[in-house]
Amino acid sequence: MKIRVMVDPLTRIEGHLRVDAVVEDGVVVEARAGGTLYRGFEQILVGRDPLDAVPLTQRFCGVCPTAHAVASSQCLDNAMGIMPPDNGRVIRNLIQGANYIQSHILHFYHLAALDFVRGPEFPPFIPRYEADYRLPKTTSDEIVNHYVQALHIRMKAHEMSAVF
Repeated sequence: MKIRVMVDPLTRIEGHLRVDAVVEDGVVVEARAGGTLYRGFEQILVGRDPLDAVPLTQRFCGVCPTAHAVASSQCLDNAMGIMPPDNGRVIRNLIQGANYIQSHILHFYHLAALDFVRGPEFPPFIPRYEADYRLPKTTSDEIVNHYVQALHIRMKAHEMSAVF
């Protein structure tokens, strides 16, 4: 018996994806994935004041606003021939470092881990797709505890970025 399985959007990755599969007798016999990679940053900025680049690009993505803002500011520096002073470079690096920490915590714990651990019977662990959870219960429970700790560390990284 053939069963069609469609997940749209598959939101635990950023950029959004659609997965469409046909399963026959427990085996995937057909699968397609599609996503939108083009976002049109440049076209949105055409004809605008260049200083609009930072506040606009950081709003294109709810997961990576800091990376887009810093990249835009670096593009402006390059276009205008500006070399930031040492303290400006250090602050920019601290912002990027804080973003790196929070982004990796977000990806591993708050987006991807939910697919690998069976958490307690309350959100964000439910609703969930039933899966082949192969981790031993003790390991899964430990990751769930880390998930909660990671929320606090991620908040500190966000606060650091916001301060700078």
